[in-house]
Amino acid sequence: KEKNVLLTKMYDAEAISAKDIFDQIQTVVEELSHYRTTDVGLIVAAKLKQGRRVLFEGAQGTLLDIQHGTYPFVTSSSTLSGSAATSVGIGPHLLQKIVGVFKAYCTRVGSGPFPTELHDDVGAKIQKDGHEFGSTTGRARRCGWLDLVALKHAIRLNGITSLAMMKIDVLTGHDQIGICTSYKLNGEIIHDFPTATDLVSKVEPVIEYLPGWKEDLTQIKTLKDLPRKAMDYINFVSAQVGCPIDIISVGPDREQTLWVKPVFND
Repeated sequence: KEKNVLLTKMYDAEAISAKDIFDQIQTVVEELSHYRTTDVGLIVAAKLKQGRRVLFEGAQGTLLDIQHGTYPFVTSSSTLSGSAATSVGIGPHLLQKIVGVFKAYCTRVGSGPFPTELHDDVGAKIQKDGHEFGSTTGRARRCGWLDLVALKHAIRLNGITSLAMMKIDVLTGHDQIGICTSYKLNGEIIHDFPTATDLVSKVEPVIEYLPGWKEDLTQIKTLKDLPRKAMDYINFVSAQVGCPIDIISVGPDREQTLWVKPVFND
């Protein structure tokens, strides 16, 4: 009853019924009944003991984490790397390499603080060139410059050992490219991401601009063929956050990936 009051009065949504939820769950139960259930943690632990390599993939960004994200604009679970261990059922010490995947610019879906958001033609160009629209709903994603304060925050929370920069090809065609290197809050420069969401909403991004490039990156096959200005951008980000960028994506296909270092090899 309490939830229905919130749904109908605060969010102008339809009330839910226990029977409808039960019926939905029952449908899933029938579909899953054909499969054997087992303790995945035991299987994974056994493979790791044999010296096998296991790759875990997470979803959603660090700032959507239920505990460390910009609450209440978060998801319902933990999105941090440590949740891979707790979700599967193995010890966190077994997570030896943690690759942080991030875009060469920032995006956000829906509400929530976004210090580097661009409300001009530059933001619109990034949105268009990056096809930043929800695949199911078509909902436009908010776009902005890369936020290194938030990225360093994510590196610390996840224990990231190397980075994978996605969609750098989207930044082609800009005369200059902005990067947020710090925040200004109440007239003071800060370098750490605020823990309180209301403070994140109040910060002003301190932007440094790097020269842009005009070359199409989508056809590049080797690292040495990247334009100098694109490489300068990559090196600047890596130096600022203190973490190597070992994977660079220059297009939507898997083949459009440049490996600075073979991350998954021992």
